[in-house]
Amino acid sequence: MDENNTPTFEPDLIRAIFKHIWTRKAQERERIEIQNTEAVVSEVGAGTSRKNRPTSANANALKLSCELLRIFITEAVQRASTIAEAEGGTKIEATHLERILPQLLLDF
Repeated sequence: MDENNTPTFEPDLIRAIFKHIWTRKAQERERIEIQNTEAVVSEVGAGTSRKNRPTSANANALKLSCELLRIFITEAVQRASTIAEAEGGTKIEATHLERILPQLLLDF
């Protein structure tokens, strides 16, 4: 929770998710690079290339990401609940989320 007692995501959780994605993408790039290197000889430059440096996010970026995710999910639930209520339901189902998702993604 933040200082306004609004539930939000923990920055450590978001950092772990980001790190997991960055690691997977780096491994995928390495695999593709190895495949391409076998076909083409590449030149090695001096120093550390941008590809080899670890990716990281500062604390403010993580806080902002947490807030954006919180707002996105809150909006998705509100829109899906409107659809569910219009259909006479009391529960949000996957079909309700599927119906609101295209417009929600365009709005964000």
